[in-house]
Amino acid sequence: MTKNLDDNAMNQARGDDDVLAYLSEKNINELFVSIVEAILSKMPDNPIEYIVNYLIEKYPEETQGTIISKQDKQLPSLLVNECSNQDMTKSFFIESDAESDCSSIKTRESVQTARRRSSDCSSEFSKESTGLSTRRFTTPDVPIRRQRRESVCAEKITMDVIAESERMVVEKTDAETARIATMMKNNVILGHLDEHQTKLIQQAMFSVDKSDGEVIIKQGDEGDNFYCIEEGSVNVFIESHESTGGSKLVKTCANGDSFGELALMYNAPRAATCIASGHVRLWALDRVSFNVILIKTSMDKRKRTKDFLMKIPIFSQLTEFELLTIADALQDEAFSDGTVICKQGDQGDKFYVIHQGTAVCTKSQSNGTSLEVARLSPGSYFGEIALLSSKPRQATVTALGDLNCFSVDRKTFDRCLGSLSDILMRSVPPPMVVV
Repeated sequence: MTKNLDDNAMNQARGDDDVLAYLSEKNINELFVSIVEAILSKMPDNPIEYIVNYLIEKYPEETQGTIISKQDKQLPSLLVNECSNQDMTKSFFIESDAESDCSSIKTRESVQTARRRSSDCSSEFSKESTGLSTRRFTTPDVPIRRQRRESVCAEKITMDVIAESERMVVEKTDAETARIATMMKNNVILGHLDEHQTKLIQQAMFSVDKSDGEVIIKQGDEGDNFYCIEEGSVNVFIESHESTGGSKLVKTCANGDSFGELALMYNAPRAATCIASGHVRLWALDRVSFNVILIKTSMDKRKRTKDFLMKIPIFSQLTEFELLTIADALQDEAFSDGTVICKQGDQGDKFYVIHQGTAVCTKSQSNGTSLEVARLSPGSYFGEIALLSSKPRQATVTALGDLNCFSVDRKTFDRCLGSLSDILMRSVPPPMVVV
């Protein structure tokens, strides 16, 4: 009996290890997090349909065979029963010719084609049955076989890759760092990064020198570097697919310009050829370093925010999952000295938690003066009335010096955690000053 129990325990432990290994290998947690974030951002009426479309758009290669097997296998049989025509039956299988490198029809085209043929077939069947037409069914034309679409993908970022990338710092002078910062501000991908992320990317960029006529990137090649031009110019060509052939100059990039941005997001073929016009000095950033920086900084910020929220009494009884949910929903807001954040009597829909700095809370008196009722420091919160009811602001809150806050609106808070009143029931009473 004891031996059987030990064997069962060992099998259970081995099974748990297999489950954990599978979850890690397949990135199941990241997959579900991305799906939930997408749903919450759109809030579709039909979440099931939205999830299916989301997976098709984000993972076209992985979902192609699965979607076909469930849809295309059913549609032909349904249409055959409806039309009762043997020629029509054959037409649905013509597309899967032996020369195709795909095992089945492309998902969307096949489903749409099948539905269209179903409609046409139903119309013809109706006409024949009512005597309006005696024309026989004809086999539809074979659709033109289209070439498989090029796919894009990104590398799997592991903790080992993150640790290795953290040690990669390329030394630069202050002047070089300043020039890189200026170039980053004008870039659509890098311009929105915060100060910490910008600094890390500046450290990771490395210099590249190219001579006149040297190819920097070639159209069709797989590339993983993004470039900023510090000195010189680069000609951008696009190869023509017409019978005449040749390449067309479409743009010339000069000092401060950048190119190759898509390489930071996807392992996609280059869309153009870039050739140095004279001597060119570039600063380059590879995709893995870029993604590691974004992932690492996001993870660090999430943990810091969660640890900060744990120290606030109103959130002290929340679970770790709830804390992380709030941390993901909070927005950073900065206010300069004297800025009025909330004004007494105004309608409000935001809740604030002070991260850094001090704020003054005042209330208007009957004689027209303002009375200071509280000073709020890091960890203090205000505006909670906006999450509890539609009442107007009960006091005015003004920044005293530079102030950094976390904020969340009522709609987002309710969607993520539900009513604030339920949370208050699990924690200490709110402060006396209600804003």
